[in-house]
Amino acid sequence: MTRGTMQIVSGAVISVSQKRVEIDVWSPNIGRTTDQNEQITFRLDAIDLPLILKTGKTHELFIAHGDRLDVACIECSDHLAILGIRNVNDGSIYMVRTANVVSVRREIYMSIFAVIAFGIASGVIGLAQRSMHAAVDLFLIGAAVSVGFGAVSAIVRLLSGWSVWPDLRKLVQPGGKREMDAARLALALEPKEGRAIRFL
Repeated sequence: MTRGTMQIVSGAVISVSQKRVEIDVWSPNIGRTTDQNEQITFRLDAIDLPLILKTGKTHELFIAHGDRLDVACIECSDHLAILGIRNVNDGSIYMVRTANVVSVRREIYMSIFAVIAFGIASGVIGLAQRSMHAAVDLFLIGAAVSVGFGAVSAIVRLLSGWSVWPDLRKLVQPGGKREMDAARLALALEPKEGRAIRFL
């Protein structure tokens, strides 16, 4: 069954493998460093292509050899990228947060964190200099820069469809909210099942 680029693959798990994926990233507080995630590869008896899931939350994934799965996925060049899983054996449901969805969350959290940090720093400087004008000026500049960076990231993501965060592009499943909604529709999830979904 196909819904646009979304496919549903059903079958029994014949093999599961897991490996650690590591890439070079840049961190604002420590500079150049590495980040890592887990890549889990499933093979089902119904399809030859491997199904690949990239996640950092493998402790929340309970799938064993022989389990029957309904998998919502999109086709990449040499594999199928998993966006949703229903384990028919135990009824568990897993949805994957895609790169663009994680990017939006990061933009919001980092903008809020930066504004709060600038607020604290400007307050300390204002107390040290006993000048509210200097504190307010610093806070407004910092807040404008923080929101501006978040806005630029959002504009790039909306226009190009790519996250500006290289670690998300390489370590998180491709796609955005549209693909997550398509996976939810493809798995035909009931409203009452929403509370049972585990997000990876």
